[in-house]
Amino acid sequence: MTEIAEVGGPKDSRFNPSRLPANAKAQGLVDEIRKQLLSYEAKFHPRKKRRRAVDQERFDRIVTAIVCDLAHGSIKDPKAWRHISLSKQRPGSATVGAPFMTETRIGIIEWMAKPEMDWLELKKAAQIRNPFRGQQSTIRASGRLRRHVDELDLQYEDIGRDMALMGDPIVLKGPKVKGKAETLPVPVGEPADTYRAEMMKINTWLASGDISCDLDKHGSERDVGDRWLTRIFNNGRMDEGGRPTGGFWGPMSGQSRLTDICINGEPVASLDYGQCAIRIAYGMAGEVPPTGDLYCVPGLERFREGVKKVLISLFFSAKELGRKPKGSTKHLPKHLCIRDVEALILRHHQPLRPLFYAGIGMTIQCIEGNILVRTLLALIEHKVVALPVYDCLVVPRSAIEVTERVMLECFKSITSVDGDVAIKDGVCA
Repeated sequence: MTEIAEVGGPKDSRFNPSRLPANAKAQGLVDEIRKQLLSYEAKFHPRKKRRRAVDQERFDRIVTAIVCDLAHGSIKDPKAWRHISLSKQRPGSATVGAPFMTETRIGIIEWMAKPEMDWLELKKAAQIRNPFRGQQSTIRASGRLRRHVDELDLQYEDIGRDMALMGDPIVLKGPKVKGKAETLPVPVGEPADTYRAEMMKINTWLASGDISCDLDKHGSERDVGDRWLTRIFNNGRMDEGGRPTGGFWGPMSGQSRLTDICINGEPVASLDYGQCAIRIAYGMAGEVPPTGDLYCVPGLERFREGVKKVLISLFFSAKELGRKPKGSTKHLPKHLCIRDVEALILRHHQPLRPLFYAGIGMTIQCIEGNILVRTLLALIEHKVVALPVYDCLVVPRSAIEVTERVMLECFKSITSVDGDVAIKDGVCA
């Protein structure tokens, strides 16, 4: 089809150059489109001389990446667009994420959008008027390509990934300005090198795991090949933030993870670190936490959820709270003001007083991330596939015992205080 100017929806995503055929079925589609592109070129843009072998290989890789990512998009959401730079000013490694995505990609994309080809829909950056997004061109599968995907019955498992092109698993964000944080260059050397090597080992292990998942509530397939995890650090510091995030299981509800996911063909369980942040804080203070539920504060026994929200705010805030934290009012006594609530919490957690209003929330998250990473690495040695979600791990039920032991060992080794692990499965969740 010719270029169109439809406004993209909220599910638009960035073009992913790591896609490649996982089998002969998907490779056949790539080969067909590649053949037609070469015929189109010979007819409308004849070359004076044959391409060098290295240039032809680059051409083929560009076509492969575009076709496979568009096919993936067609399976996931045919209406959504993929953002891709068509700039000639910067190399593909900088704008698209792969060194082979050179300026040649621009011509290929424009050809594939021509009526004679009709393999993709294209709207160029100049056609997009969106004050909340940078000016970048977008593409998606045309009706013709979607029909081919349907006729071939292509599924997520037919589209593979080149691990070398998945990007850096270590991301550094700057301080938020008006709710947005700029992505910054990751500092060279330590600790980034160690963090990166750890995440690559974890991602390689997850990529090889036997993981399946039922259809979602709409009857759509879930992309179980989406297993790439990153550690996103905040405020321009490598010791703030950094919890592992990503994976198809992340957006799922806790109940759906337990009922829909299978690892190694068996049902799963979730193991959560209990009162993780406050236990980490006690470790930072060099103190032993009280026994029992740390969010159960005398005088506020029936308001556990509210106490938790206030405590988290006390860790993140750099100044005294002027009012009850957002979302906490309904979970706290109406007759108590925030000062009264704080007083009761401080009475019960006196050793943590120096850590309140110190803005250490992101530091606690970094320690939490270090605990999760160490746990994941230790579980690899036990041949356990574990899917992290914040301070929780989803594992095969047969691995509950070893996972709980490893989680407690890793927590103690990093924080110097005892951890707590709660276990849920699809039966009792």
